[in-house]
Amino acid sequence: MESSDKSQEQCLYKEWMRLQEQELSELLHHSLNLNNTTDTNDAETTQLLEKIIQHFQDYCDNRRHLAHRHVSAFFSPSWCTTLENSMSWIAGCRPSSFFNLVYALCGSNIDSSLSQFLQDGNSDFPKFSASQLSAIDKLQRRTTIEEEMLTAQMASLQQDMTDMPLALIARELSPRNELNLDVQKRLGKFEQAMRSAMNDADNLRINTVKELFKILKPVQALEYIIAAKKLRLCIQSWGIEKDREHGGD
Repeated sequence: MESSDKSQEQCLYKEWMRLQEQELSELLHHSLNLNNTTDTNDAETTQLLEKIIQHFQDYCDNRRHLAHRHVSAFFSPSWCTTLENSMSWIAGCRPSSFFNLVYALCGSNIDSSLSQFLQDGNSDFPKFSASQLSAIDKLQRRTTIEEEMLTAQMASLQQDMTDMPLALIARELSPRNELNLDVQKRLGKFEQAMRSAMNDADNLRINTVKELFKILKPVQALEYIIAAKKLRLCIQSWGIEKDREHGGD
């Protein structure tokens, strides 16, 4: 059963990464068509972006289903590279990292100077209006607060697990090192809490993207998601290369 679960989880990830490549190709094609016409076609762009978000939601739903059987695998997935795992936060990416990419697309590190920009209306960032940047700043602050709360909850959960009377548990193990009923219950509660943490983190990731796309114009969101997918695929590629250098598969 464990081997079967791992196979399903690995297949889900591989299908997800293949979808990233397919979506990137579709997004680039759509962007090229927009560049070749004076019609921005916001409706078609919005429809494409909504499809992308729905795919993200479907992926999280599928992960949630598989996590009911083996949630700990998603926190240190063997199907990801060591680089990917080193960047992981509660079985995925940090929602706050989404904003770093937004600022990078502005062509400047506006995070540190955003407050001054909002006060004096400086136009150093022509791609985004002052009202957009204000909304992005507020969303980032809310997202960071929620992220920090989830981080604290996860740290508390891990602390509770290590605070279990491990010496007593070890002493009570059978000669075959089988878990007794009390330990099984404790681990069951721990896994349930891990599933809840992963679900909350996935919801924050999805909701942050949705709220960000409400702020951005369709063409801006298109540029953003193209850059995001390029970066995600590059991280996987870099991770594979690094693992090969260090004797990985």
